[in-house]
Amino acid sequence: MSKSQKFQPAVWEKFSLFYLIMGGLACLIGLTACTNLDRVIPAPMVFDEQSKEILAIVPLGTQKERAISLLNAAGITGEFASSPSIYYCDLWERENGKRWHLNVALLFNEDGELYKTRPAQAAVSWKSDSDSASDSETEQ
Repeated sequence: MSKSQKFQPAVWEKFSLFYLIMGGLACLIGLTACTNLDRVIPAPMVFDEQSKEILAIVPLGTQKERAISLLNAAGITGEFASSPSIYYCDLWERENGKRWHLNVALLFNEDGELYKTRPAQAAVSWKSDSDSASDSETEQ
């Protein structure tokens, strides 16, 4: 056997190395996608600004079905919860690829027309009993 034949890898060794490299690349791409690319961040706007942006897409008086269609076309998704008259805007997929979590609920009247927006989540803060007692004293 010549020296050149000794150091040549078998065909199956070449294929296994190829699949090992490709598998590693697939894992690396998958981990990158899971950790950064699909990250959802809170919208960098307060409720009033979010509401103004949404009302620019869906003005007051818009019918429910049309409003949902316009929101979806703009990249805004959400859902109706327990009431079919309140639509919670959850996620805004921006044109630049960023994904924002929204805090806007759309209120529809009996005729199915948008008549108001409100925060989707209540503002919650911790207050001790002593704080609330001092607040009531200052209000008097």
